[in-house]
Amino acid sequence: MQSVQNEPNAPIVRLVVDIGNTTTSLALFTGAPEPAVESMPSDRFADPASLREVAGKLTHNYGLPQAIAVCSVVPAVAAAGSVLLQSLFSLPVMTIGSTLRLPFRLEYDMLHTFGADRIALCAWSRNLFEGRAVIAVDIGTAITFDVLDSAGTYRGGLIMPGIDMMAGALHSRTAQLPLVDIRKPEGLLGLSTGECIRSGIYWGAVRQIGGLIEVISAQLMSESGESSVEVIATGGNSRLIASEIGTIPVIDELAVIRGSDLLLRMNMQ
Repeated sequence: MQSVQNEPNAPIVRLVVDIGNTTTSLALFTGAPEPAVESMPSDRFADPASLREVAGKLTHNYGLPQAIAVCSVVPAVAAAGSVLLQSLFSLPVMTIGSTLRLPFRLEYDMLHTFGADRIALCAWSRNLFEGRAVIAVDIGTAITFDVLDSAGTYRGGLIMPGIDMMAGALHSRTAQLPLVDIRKPEGLLGLSTGECIRSGIYWGAVRQIGGLIEVISAQLMSESGESSVEVIATGGNSRLIASEIGTIPVIDELAVIRGSDLLLRMNMQ
């Protein structure tokens, strides 16, 4: 694969692949303020021609990677794609998981069931808010909450359906409700079935997430003595939902990718 050459004293170029249920993002970290990112449907990631095309866009402009990490919530796709990446770049591929060196203390039953995306998000949250309690919310296919105290200990989490999953369930589990695309409604109350579904899911998610943040924050302060609690949101629907929640000051759609890169750097030695 042709690419520009890396300068002798340039930072190590790192490729991070974030495989979600719907979309896979390839991010190349080159030392620039932000990574270069290309995305593709997750069901195409394990196809050699598709992967070569997308990866080629990155490497042609920014150089070949010298280290690779894969963060995935789709094990079968990750396994096949990792083999392709290793063959394409002649590099070992690090898989994000609980066995890596982590910047936080993970206490969780059956560690192997703790999602790689949640591990990466917790890692980045700890890096971003070192010494402070943090609630990390991922608003994607599913909505997850993960909580770290100021000592960096994992305190627990929540998992619930994402807004697109809610819309799909209403359509598939009922006889007459249509499948509705979820966007911000013009008002609170709908005047058609579609508007009612859209308002119910959108504002329900906003109030649910905002309310849970308030309850979790209060619990951390009362039971753990935390003086303040930080909040970060990520995920494909984070801009849509979190922008309506005043208790979420940081929205970063690349937080899982940044956390995966952090773990790659921590575990390269």
